[in-house]
Amino acid sequence: MDGAKAGKIALAIVLGSLVGAVLGVLIDRLLGIHFLSVYLLQEAVRLELYVIKVEVQVTPASLLGLVATLFFVLKKG
Repeated sequence: MDGAKAGKIALAIVLGSLVGAVLGVLIDRLLGIHFLSVYLLQEAVRLELYVIKVEVQVTPASLLGLVATLFFVLKKG
């Protein structure tokens, strides 16, 4: 696997989990079901650089987005 293909897969994984999280929040707001936006970790995973601070929290909706993305990426080959 070359670097370009690995980069595309990594980008698809990040975007897939982001889209899953956003859709989970929208479904929660529209249907009133609060299962998809429950935090699965006690506190967010943090990455602090010099100026930038990134925090990531895992929800069931982001995991569903991740699984769907991995399915489509592996199916396409």
